[in-house]
Amino acid sequence: MPDFDIEQALADPGFTPRAEDVPNLLEWVAEGGARADLAERALLRLGPTGGQAAALHAREAPASARARLTRLVGRAASRAGGEDLAEFLFERLRDADERTRRAAATALGKAHPQGAEAALLEALKQEASPSVRSAVVEALGKVGGADALSALSRLESGLDASRAGTKAKLIVSRTLARATPGAIDPSREAPSSLPVTLRCRAGLEGLLASEVSADLTPSLVTTGPGGPRVEATLKGRLDSLFEARMMLSFGFPLPEIDLGDRELSAVVADAITQPEAFTIFHHFTEGPVRYRIEWTGGGKRRAVVWRIAAAVAQRARLEQRLINDPTASLWEVLLYEAEGKLRIELSPKLKDPRFTYRRGDVPGASHPTIAAALVHVGGVRPDDVVWDPFVGAGTELCERAIAGPFQLLIGSDRSSSVLPVAHENLISAGVHEKQITLLRGDATTLAPPGRPTLIITNPPLGRRVQRTADLAPMLDRFFENAAVRLAPGGRLVWFSPFPARSEVVARRSGLDLWFTQDVDMGGFTARMQAFRRGPSHGPARWHG
Repeated sequence: MPDFDIEQALADPGFTPRAEDVPNLLEWVAEGGARADLAERALLRLGPTGGQAAALHAREAPASARARLTRLVGRAASRAGGEDLAEFLFERLRDADERTRRAAATALGKAHPQGAEAALLEALKQEASPSVRSAVVEALGKVGGADALSALSRLESGLDASRAGTKAKLIVSRTLARATPGAIDPSREAPSSLPVTLRCRAGLEGLLASEVSADLTPSLVTTGPGGPRVEATLKGRLDSLFEARMMLSFGFPLPEIDLGDRELSAVVADAITQPEAFTIFHHFTEGPVRYRIEWTGGGKRRAVVWRIAAAVAQRARLEQRLINDPTASLWEVLLYEAEGKLRIELSPKLKDPRFTYRRGDVPGASHPTIAAALVHVGGVRPDDVVWDPFVGAGTELCERAIAGPFQLLIGSDRSSSVLPVAHENLISAGVHEKQITLLRGDATTLAPPGRPTLIITNPPLGRRVQRTADLAPMLDRFFENAAVRLAPGGRLVWFSPFPARSEVVARRSGLDLWFTQDVDMGGFTARMQAFRRGPSHGPARWHG
């Protein structure tokens, strides 16, 4: 191909080299420089073939190139495996070049080939270079088992033991601990009256506080680290907290901490190894307690996490051992920082039993906790004829069915493809076939069967809307149609992206506003509004 330019082809992320291109690419990797990374990526697209070619080239290459080629072999091995590549990496652990030995150790830690633990343990015995020893130790942490843990525990003081060795031992320990099963027992009752924090979508905290059972003595808190939340007291079973359908998650708070100039990792380690935390962890957990650190403000802070894990491992007695394991964790340690204060919540990772009716989904469907909020505000009447004119997956109707008695559930949508999904979910929620009516129709003109006493809906918002300019007039027309269809004294509860405009249209259509609240919808804010046809006498009585 006379007009083919390999350097130009490298810029194409989909370029796969030909056999005749491989020698040039290997030379560019060996040389380093601007073309090396692009050449390496191209060779990796060849799978094991690219790694094998790099291994052959590296054996004859000068020391200055072998480290770069060894790294390429390691990346190929981690992607596609290959015993011949593993043997090459084992050989490079004995290479005369220090950088090559370090690259081989790092590659073995990522590729995890059979025999890597034994090869790395042998290298650790022979290696004198501190930088290579550190790479070998770190790799042992990733691939090692009981033999590696024993060797790591015998490391002498110095860099091996203080940083790389400590991290490696933690990794090996958590890997070995996975052989012992563990689980949170949702049926376990609180050891005493235990403070618990319930969290929800921003804006729903007040509604959540009104939904939570009075037995839990809920209260709305708006100050301090962690922002608005509902504080309550758990006195019974752990899974009783799932009775709150607007709740997103819950956690057990530890005493708030003034950070001052104290080192964060030590503060966290002290807090989660105190008796109060141990009681919570071990009371609800069967088997080893595995936890992960979650920074609620975002970010990973990996170095701080490792310092916390090391400090916790030192503080906890064997019978109360806490294992930092982000992959197989049973608990999340949630950290909230604000104005020099730290709030820690211990959140068990449990399977949520509330929304198992969701057998199918459609793009843009409501989150069940949002649907539950609409239902909570709308209230429950046994004679309710409920209409969702933008039914989607039927989540609002499912939540209304679960909340209490009704006569009929009506769902409509312009797209007929969503109706089977809504039907499947409603049947899964326990609704009788005779109480379901689903039909294709335009919410701005449709006359639903019966006379709805409750309209609950989450209309197209945010990413569900292709042209925002068309949305406001369409929602105006929907409001006018809904006002005509709604029974006297009926309620309409929905989310509006144009709340002021909605209020004007509602008044013009004979609907009175009696509830309004801005709510985080997941990346954007909309206003929940509740209207009644006729004089406003407050919300319908809640029977949930």
